[in-house]
Amino acid sequence: MNFQDLVDGATSTDDAEKSKPDPDIFQAALDKLDGVTPQDAIVVGDSPYDAQAACKINLDVIGVLCGGFSAAELKEAGCMKVYQNPADLLANYHQSPLA
Repeated sequence: MNFQDLVDGATSTDDAEKSKPDPDIFQAALDKLDGVTPQDAIVVGDSPYDAQAACKINLDVIGVLCGGFSAAELKEAGCMKVYQNPADLLANYHQSPLA
């Protein structure tokens, strides 16, 4: 399994008027996924700004430490769980909130 198998859509800065910590990019992602609500989605982010933006529209957030921020900073910003990097999250996928 790889992450591409788990992705249903993608967004870019072209899809958002404001950058994080505004939630525009996450709202754009939800808008691209017909019928997906914030309760149906989980954000994976590597910065407190990701978590702050996601939390503004009631999205749950998983943190990864590859963005240069500490686990404490990510958790304080709203991450429910923090992994060392995407490979760690993938290796522990079945025990993660994504499963």
